[in-house]
Amino acid sequence: MKKIIIALFIILVFSNVDTKSQIRTTREIPSLKIKNDDGRQDNVVLADLKVEVAIFGNIAKTTMTMVFENKTNRDLEGELTFPMPEGVSVSGYALDINGKLRQAVPVDKNKGTEVFESIETRRIDPGLLEKVEGNNFRTRIYPLPANGKRTIQISYSENLITESDQARYYYLPLTYTAAIRNFALDIHVFQDSHKPDFTEKPDGSLAFSKHNNNYTASLRKQHFQSKRNLVILLPTDSKESLGLFQTNHDKTFYFLANASINSVKPTQKKWDENIGIIWDRSLSGKNRDIEKELALLDLFFKENPNMRVEMGLLDIQFVKGPTFQVKQGNWDELKSYIKRMDYDGGTDYSQLKTGVIQASDYLLFTDGLSTFGQSEMSLENPVYCITSSSGSDYGILKEIAQKHTGKMINLTNVSINQAYHNLNTIDLLYLGIKEHNDFDEVYPKKGTPIQANFSIAGIGKHLGLKQLTLLVGDGQHTPKEVSIALHQDHGEIDLQQIWAQKKIEALDFQYDNNREEIETLGKQFGIVTRNTSLIVLETVEDYVRYAITPPAELLPQFNALKKEHAIERAERVANLLDKAENSAEQLRSWWNTEFRAKKKYPQRDTPIEPTDYMAVEEIATGVVPVTPIPSRASAISVATARVEQLRSSDATSEKRISVVGNSNTAKAATSELAMATASDDVLQESVVVQSLEEPVAGVTAGNSINNIRGKISIPDIKEDKAYLKELDQSNDPYKSYLQLRNQYMGTPTFYFDVANFFYKRGNKQKALLILSALADLQIENADLYKTISYKLREWGDYDNALFITAKVLKWRPMDPQSHRDYALVLQDKGMFKEALKQLYGILTQSYSPEAADRDEGIEETLVMEINNLIKANKSAGSTLGVDKKLIADLPVDIRVVINWNSQNTDIDLWVTDPNQEKCFYSNPATAIGGRLSNDFTGGYGPEQFLLKKALKGTYKIEVDFYNDNSLTLAGPAAVMAEIYTYYSSGKQERKIVTIYLDRDKERNVGVGEFSFQ
Repeated sequence: MKKIIIALFIILVFSNVDTKSQIRTTREIPSLKIKNDDGRQDNVVLADLKVEVAIFGNIAKTTMTMVFENKTNRDLEGELTFPMPEGVSVSGYALDINGKLRQAVPVDKNKGTEVFESIETRRIDPGLLEKVEGNNFRTRIYPLPANGKRTIQISYSENLITESDQARYYYLPLTYTAAIRNFALDIHVFQDSHKPDFTEKPDGSLAFSKHNNNYTASLRKQHFQSKRNLVILLPTDSKESLGLFQTNHDKTFYFLANASINSVKPTQKKWDENIGIIWDRSLSGKNRDIEKELALLDLFFKENPNMRVEMGLLDIQFVKGPTFQVKQGNWDELKSYIKRMDYDGGTDYSQLKTGVIQASDYLLFTDGLSTFGQSEMSLENPVYCITSSSGSDYGILKEIAQKHTGKMINLTNVSINQAYHNLNTIDLLYLGIKEHNDFDEVYPKKGTPIQANFSIAGIGKHLGLKQLTLLVGDGQHTPKEVSIALHQDHGEIDLQQIWAQKKIEALDFQYDNNREEIETLGKQFGIVTRNTSLIVLETVEDYVRYAITPPAELLPQFNALKKEHAIERAERVANLLDKAENSAEQLRSWWNTEFRAKKKYPQRDTPIEPTDYMAVEEIATGVVPVTPIPSRASAISVATARVEQLRSSDATSEKRISVVGNSNTAKAATSELAMATASDDVLQESVVVQSLEEPVAGVTAGNSINNIRGKISIPDIKEDKAYLKELDQSNDPYKSYLQLRNQYMGTPTFYFDVANFFYKRGNKQKALLILSALADLQIENADLYKTISYKLREWGDYDNALFITAKVLKWRPMDPQSHRDYALVLQDKGMFKEALKQLYGILTQSYSPEAADRDEGIEETLVMEINNLIKANKSAGSTLGVDKKLIADLPVDIRVVINWNSQNTDIDLWVTDPNQEKCFYSNPATAIGGRLSNDFTGGYGPEQFLLKKALKGTYKIEVDFYNDNSLTLAGPAAVMAEIYTYYSSGKQERKIVTIYLDRDKERNVGVGEFSFQ
C-alpha cells in the first residue's frame, strides 16, 4: 500500500501546452573562488565530486560531496557559492575535520561570521555556510591547506515542479569547465510505479535499473569532464491530490499535501495595447538568460500581435528608452534593440517611479538585486517581474509583484510555454482549509496566489485526521473544494523541515518584522536563512568557548566540559568607554604640551664612519648613544640581516612577520631597515641632535594660527595602466571601456581606475555608473562596498555613500569600523545627532576578544571625531548625553586619517614634517608634536596623525602596504585618506583621496602634501 501511496504523491499539469518549445531550466554550477584571487584558474581545483540524488514522489534530496585541491604553497581561504532554485534552502553542510566529515550546526548569522573570523586568526579549521543576498548560499572554508585538500558536503531538498507534459523533472548542472579526477553519481528513485528516464545525462552509459519498484542509476568516471547536465524525467498519470504526514511526540503531526486544481479554470489576462517593458541593464544583467527572456516575449507578441511598447532602462538611474510599435506580431526592431543592449553599473530600484514611461502594465526583466539603492519602487500600475537568473532574489520579486498586483515569473524552473501560461492568466488564490479547526500553522498563507498545481504544509492538531479540504478560487465567487487524502510516511523525507522552509518563505515577505521568528526556525530545523548560518568548528573546546551546541557525536564531551568548567567561555569584551576616557586625557595632555623643535646644524662633507649599531628607538628619539652610529651601508646590512632573521624564524613557526594582533617586534626590525635606507641627510641629522633647542614659532599651547596658512595638495592619480592609455587615445572612451571590460570583467581595480578616468574628464555620470558596477561583481561583498563608499565620499556623493555604508553595517555590525564609516557619512550629510549616536555607540557596545585586540586604539580616533561633532552641533552632545570625561576642545592644524577595505592587512600611515622627521609606527611622536595613533596590523584601521601647530614648510603624506596576513592570493587593498587642515577649529578644510595599493608593486605611495606658508 505504501508503494502505491508514494507513487501517487504527485503534482498534475496542464495538458494543452505545446512541449516542443520547452526550454530547460537554468541553474548555475557551484563555483569556488579564492578571495582576491590573482586571476589564475588552476590554483584550486575540484579534484573529486560525488553526487547522491534521492527522489521520493515529488521531493528530491541532493547531496554533493566535493574535494578541493590547493596547488599553491600557501594556505588559502575559499568561498564556494551555491545559487539555489526558488523556495529551496540548504539544509545540510559538513566539512572534513581530521579526515572525517563533521556536520554543521545552526548559529546566528552575525555570530557565525564573528566566530569564524576569530578562529581563523588562530589558524584553526572552521567552516561557515551562510545565505547572502538573493537565494544564494556561500560557504567560507579555511584552510584550504598548501598543497593539500579539503572536503565539503552540502545537502538540499526541493519540490519538483510539474511540467507541461504531465511529468516532473529533476535538474542538476554538471557542465564543469575542467576535468574532475574522480567523479561518482548515484541516483535512487524510491517506490515509483513508472520507470524514470533521462532527457539529458552527463554520460551515455548512465541508465536506470529496477529493484522492487525502486530505480537506481550509477556512474563512475576518472578524469571526467561532462559536456551535459543531468535531467531526469519522472512520468505521472494520476489526477488525485494526495498528502503525507509524520507523527510527533505530542500526538500532533506534520503534513505535506500536493494539490491539483486543473478543474478550476483561471481567468485569462486581458492586455491593454500599451505596455511598458522595464529592462534591467545593470552589470548583473549579463548573468541573466537573455535568450530565454526573448523567447517569452516572442510568445507574448504572437498572442498579442498589435501593441505599443515603451521601453524603460534601469541601472542606477531609470530613463525612458525608445517607443516601438509591434504590428502583426512583428517585433524585430524591439528584439534587435534588446540584443544590442550594453550592461553596466549597479541597480537602484528606488529610481523606478511613475511618469518616466506610460503604460497600463509593466514587464520588469531583472534579478531582484538592487545593489545601489533600496528595493522599494513606486509604480502605479501592475508590475510583472520576470527573471531568468539563478542568482535572483525571488522573495523581493514576489514582494514587488504582490504590492503592484502583478506576478513573479521565474524562467529558471519552468518551460517558456508554462511561463507564458502563468503570465497570461489571473492567479487563483488559496483561500484556506475547510477543516481549519483541525489544522494549525498552514503555509502558504490564506490569500496567496497559486498555480494549478501547488503544495501546502502544516501541523495537524490530533491524530486520526484522514483528509483535508482545500478552498481555492478567485476571491469573488464560491470557492472550489479540493479534497486531499492523508497517508502516513515513515521517514523517507523530512516533512517538518519542508514545513519550516515553507513558513520561513512566507515570513520572509516581511523580514524586518519576522526576523526573530525566522532565526528561531532556522536554528531549530537547521535551515540556512538570512540571519541563520551553519557552522563547523574543529574542537569541542571551541563549541564550549563560543557557546554553540555541537553535532550529536560531540554532545557527551561538550556537556562534560561545560559541567566541569574546564574551558573558559569567550566572554564579550567590555565597552571601550574607559579606554576612550584615557585617550581623551592623553590627548588633552598632548595638546597642552609645548613642543620645541631641534635646531639643525650644517654638516661636514666627509661623512662620519661609525663602527657600531644604533638602536631604532635611539634614532627616533634623537638620543645620542655611547657607541658611534654605524655607516649607512653597515646599518642597512645589519637591519636587513635582522629582518631576514625574523622572517626565517617566523617561517619555522608557521607565522608571518605581520601576524594579526601584535607584530611590533617584526615591524620594529623592518623599521631598522627603513631608517637605515633613509637619506644621508637624515642620518647626519640624527648624529647632531644632541640638541640645542628653541621654541617652534607659534607653537605654544592655546595659541591661534600664527600668520601662516595651510594648503592641501593631492597628487594626480597615475594613469599608466595600458587600458587607461587606450581610453585616453580613444575617440569614444566609453565604447572602448566596454570592449576592454571583457578582459577585466572580475577585476575591481579596472572599474575603479576607469571610473577615475571619466570623473577627471568631467563625465561624472559615467564615472558613477562604472564605479557602481563594483557592487554587481560579487553578492554581499563588504570589501567592494567599502571601496565604493570611499570613492563616493571623495566625490561628495553622500546620498549614495549613505546607502552603501548602511549595507556594510547590516552585513558586518560586529566591526566598529562599519559603524564609524556610516557615522561619518551621516556627518557629511549634516545629520549630526544621528552621526554622534553611531560614533558614541561604538564605545558603549561590547566585542569579541579577537575584535577588541584587532581594533585596540580606535578609541583615540573616535574621541577626536566625537568632539568635532559636538563642536559642530553642541545640541547633539547634550541630547545624547556623552560622558563628560570624553569632551575636550582639541583643534589641530593637521589631521590625517587612513582606512582600508580588507581585513588581516597591515597598511601604515607616514607623515614627514619640514624638518624631515618621519612620524610612523616606530616613531609615533615627533619633536614638533606630531602624534600617530595605534598601529593597526590586522584590521581595517583607522590610523590617525595629529599636529596641533604646524611649522612653515611642506609635510609629505604617504601610505605603505606593509604586509598582509590574509588567507587569500592577496590582491590590492583600497585605502582612503582623509586629510584636514585646522580640524575642529571652525575653519577646517578636508580633502579625501582613495587609491588601490598593490603590495607587490607599490610602497611608500604619496597621497598628499600640506604646505604651510
